[in-house]
Amino acid sequence: MAKNTTTEFLKETSNSLIWTRSCDKETIKPVEGQVKGELPPWLSGRLTRNGPGRTGFGDTNFKHLFDMSALIHQFTIRDGKVTYQSRYLQGDTYKKNLKANRIVVGEFGTAAYPDPCKTLFQRFMTFFTPLKIDMTDNCLVSVCHFGDELYALTETNVMRRVDPETLDTVGEKTMLEEYIGVNTATAHPHVDPDGTVYNMGSSFAGKKGPRYSIVKFPPPAVVNGQKKSSVEQASLVSTIPCQWKMRPSYYHSFGMTDNYFIFVEQPFVLNLKTFLINVFIGKSFLHATEWHGKEKTKFHVVRRDTGEIVSTKFVSDAFLVFHHNNAYEQDGHLVVDMCAIESGEVVSQFLTKNLSKEEFRTDPKDLPLLRRFVLPLDTKNAPMNTNLVTLNDTKCTARKQKDGTIFVQGQLLSRNSIDLPRINYKFNAKPYTFAYGVEVNPLGVQFCRLVKINVRTGETQLWHEEGRLVSEPVFVAAPDATREDEGVVLTTLLDKKDPTYVALLVVDPASWTEVARVEFKAQGIVTQTFHGQFAGTEEAVHIF
Repeated sequence: MAKNTTTEFLKETSNSLIWTRSCDKETIKPVEGQVKGELPPWLSGRLTRNGPGRTGFGDTNFKHLFDMSALIHQFTIRDGKVTYQSRYLQGDTYKKNLKANRIVVGEFGTAAYPDPCKTLFQRFMTFFTPLKIDMTDNCLVSVCHFGDELYALTETNVMRRVDPETLDTVGEKTMLEEYIGVNTATAHPHVDPDGTVYNMGSSFAGKKGPRYSIVKFPPPAVVNGQKKSSVEQASLVSTIPCQWKMRPSYYHSFGMTDNYFIFVEQPFVLNLKTFLINVFIGKSFLHATEWHGKEKTKFHVVRRDTGEIVSTKFVSDAFLVFHHNNAYEQDGHLVVDMCAIESGEVVSQFLTKNLSKEEFRTDPKDLPLLRRFVLPLDTKNAPMNTNLVTLNDTKCTARKQKDGTIFVQGQLLSRNSIDLPRINYKFNAKPYTFAYGVEVNPLGVQFCRLVKINVRTGETQLWHEEGRLVSEPVFVAAPDATREDEGVVLTTLLDKKDPTYVALLVVDPASWTEVARVEFKAQGIVTQTFHGQFAGTEEAVHIF
């Protein structure tokens, strides 16, 4: 673990355009890496990661980081040896773009380019045809096992199944609207120990206006002699009405405790009227998003057993959150930890025109910080202007206002930037001590350092290596572990000068030091990733 000043660190980590790399050749056939150090003998399984792999097609380029073609990476650990492979997700969107040699399906920040074969009159007439949006199946954000099936996920209502051995794309795309009525879904589900998967989605149509839905995917089962997959058994747990009828909130993840779901409705919204107009005039989804910083962020609490929405209304000053870290119940309170950002304007900073500039630097106030909020559950007869948080180990407050809402103020758990947070998932929905993530460097929005935060004390530890970039750390618990931090943390290393270099880094979470690394020479350029999941060889259920 190296120590240096912020100025030195910024200078050291400059001159890298990692997000604008484009994979020119997949590593389809697994290659074996060189092991340095000693891998734990019990470590066996697959680390599958997902992220942007291609910056454009032909003369057309994606305009936002969240749009690039999905590239799946996988490290397979078996008998002390490790292999690496990568493959583009062979979805309909990728195939259409490849065939046309241009971007023909719109993404979050990139509109589809006009068909050059159509005359101006034909394009004009399409404005008067029934609205039909070709929803992307470019699932580039994360992966998750639904039972024994591995899926690539994004933020539409489409999932793509992936063969965990070959990384081939399997079958047709899975449209969630065929099983449950949602138009979008998150790429951050929760997985219960029994294999039940929970997720959230939005529905924009209906007499009552937009709503948010909590969805349940039970473990695979045999029904009347036929196997039913998790997706085929999908059902709604609860629906939450949108507080802004024509402006549903954007969200990327949600919280879950043993007895409750926590959904944060934030004032970064999709203006549906603008969105429909943009469909016709050829603008992207991003151009219909709005940040309303004077509005409040609202916490919705839902009972897991009944789907009932808790009537208490919790609000705070506006903030943006992509990633929840953990949530749990303690002495009549809900403790909710997340990586919060002051402003929703940060989303536009991920435009490729910014990320392709050596000198681009994001505003430090737009960096995510680990923040805790505490929601008291019993507020019925609570007095006004009194702190209702009675926990001894927090500076969080919650006060009843004249209109009956509970205004909550959070607490910073560390002043060090952190994103892509992970925990020992066996402590998900339970009191915990350690959070692991990446530090987001303002210069180029790079993931340069690994971060470990003790959420009880605020103690923060960093790991980095000059010239290398890290990825989201994934915690793997040791068999029969007796401590929360007993196991390993897996991350990847990319080299800023050698684009074909990739390594699997194994870190001891207790000492926050390197245990081993496995280095590879890929067949082509290796790109950065967002999220991943480890699937242990002996596991019946694959959690996060």
